[in-house]
Amino acid sequence: MPGLRLDAAQVLNGSAAVPRLSVRTAPLDTQDTARLGLAATAPTRPVGQDTGPVPSLAREPDALLRLATGRQDVTSWVRHGRGMVGLGRTLELRARGAGRIEQLRAAWRQVVYASWWSDPLVRPGTGPVALGTLTFSPASRQDSLLLVPHLLIGTDDDGAWLTTTVLQGEEHPHPAAVVEELIAAAQAAPPESLHAQGSHAVVEPGSHDRQGYLDCLSRVQARMRAGEVDKVVIARDLLVRPAASLGASALLSRLARAYPSCWTFAVDGTVGASPELLVRLSGRRLTSRVLAGTARRHATEPGAREREAARLAAWLEGSEKNNREHALARTSALEALEPLCSVVQAPPRHVITLPNVLHLASDVTGVVAGDTGALSLVGALHPTAAVGGTPTPAALAVIEAEEGMDRGRYAGPVGWVDWHGEGEWCIALRSGQLSGSPAGPQAPVRVFGGGGIMPDSEPQDELAETEAKMRPMLAALGAQESSRSASVASTCCS
Repeated sequence: MPGLRLDAAQVLNGSAAVPRLSVRTAPLDTQDTARLGLAATAPTRPVGQDTGPVPSLAREPDALLRLATGRQDVTSWVRHGRGMVGLGRTLELRARGAGRIEQLRAAWRQVVYASWWSDPLVRPGTGPVALGTLTFSPASRQDSLLLVPHLLIGTDDDGAWLTTTVLQGEEHPHPAAVVEELIAAAQAAPPESLHAQGSHAVVEPGSHDRQGYLDCLSRVQARMRAGEVDKVVIARDLLVRPAASLGASALLSRLARAYPSCWTFAVDGTVGASPELLVRLSGRRLTSRVLAGTARRHATEPGAREREAARLAAWLEGSEKNNREHALARTSALEALEPLCSVVQAPPRHVITLPNVLHLASDVTGVVAGDTGALSLVGALHPTAAVGGTPTPAALAVIEAEEGMDRGRYAGPVGWVDWHGEGEWCIALRSGQLSGSPAGPQAPVRVFGGGGIMPDSEPQDELAETEAKMRPMLAALGAQESSRSASVASTCCS
């Protein structure tokens, strides 16, 4: 269903009526949870994943996403097999420009005030929920938006639930009927085509080719040496045409299985698996993870991968360039949060390990002051030095002048917000933008990757880092390894 589409500014200035939603959340019983494939099992830690604590209960990484099999109108927010998957659209709020985040926050608040809901669970992700994707730049030609799905299936450690959202006056589908329809659709869907898995996607240059990217880095470093800026994140893009039609749910399932410790997201064609938590707000407590400083993984055999990861972790710990880059990103996050919080803390940085890279990471915690909500925190944090640079205004000016492309929603915030302003937002990294759904030979996916450029960065290493960061999306789309990483001479670290 297409849903109601509104400009957030028009809702705020009164030229569009505030939509009134009717929202019902119902818990799914143990039998329906099992029939939907969402039953939890004993926890395990996937090999090569983040070394943090495993969840207390485990589900198959793509269990939720399989409920969207055959559907293209999919929204998702899934990590370690728990989270939310939405189907259909009841409401879209859209905005552009410098005030886009605040407009969406204020318009969503008005929608919540005007709406009715029933929520016996009152847990994160229940009741009225909007999933959102926001552009990196206020000058982007793409919309930022909040999207309220017609159906939302969620899971956490305490169980599973179904939320239905309609415009007031419309009928809600019966939860039992929805469950039966989901089960029937999953059973009727054909298995993922082996032919599609074995074929190779066509990868084409995006806004500029490899040499164009290297030339861009040379210009940026010249501006650094002139004292304009300390650090700039420069991104590039590729156009990827899958060899056969690839639905949104299949693409997301591939990402979730390969990167279960990342947040597998999909909102309005923006898809990916991000390792970087911009902010989580629950009650008045916030959590944020800063990632900056990267080492690329190459080994493929299990024993060799563990030895390589240990060696790269030691190298990252001692790398002067990566530690300076991380310190800039960490400082920018703390400076953005301190005015909004009564307490902000950041223990010493550490190393996290992902299947494709290792990162230096800082986990920031705090207590917000007053009634500050998740979207207000998103507006204060974005863009961080991890995706923009330092100092922020100068870095953004260099990106605008030199990068040569509209990032759209790449490196912008993506996540969700609930009825009382809490939620969870990541930075849209390891991501792509669908030009059509399903993706296929005539509907390419725009895939992004970037790297933090310092005055002493090696351009060839930075190019190789963008390819390592594109690897999750390229692999999920079926790009052959040699087509996406060959011809770049690089060291093992960057």
